[in-house]
Amino acid sequence: MCVQPEDQELRAAWRRLRMVGDFETSMRNRAVRMAVKAAARAMRERSFPTKRPCDAKLRAANDTNT
Repeated sequence: MCVQPEDQELRAAWRRLRMVGDFETSMRNRAVRMAVKAAARAMRERSFPTKRPCDAKLRAANDTNT
């Protein structure tokens, strides 16, 4: 289940997408609102740091600092 983005997240996504026009007026359009919500969710998911891929040979050699 997805957590719905808050208004602040929607506004941030609006700015990051470099959308033109009035935010409040555009959010009344269902298609625009859905697109900005989807973009906000994607941006939130991508903002969390992911683990670096693990190299089995480096782990076997106990050389994980590189």
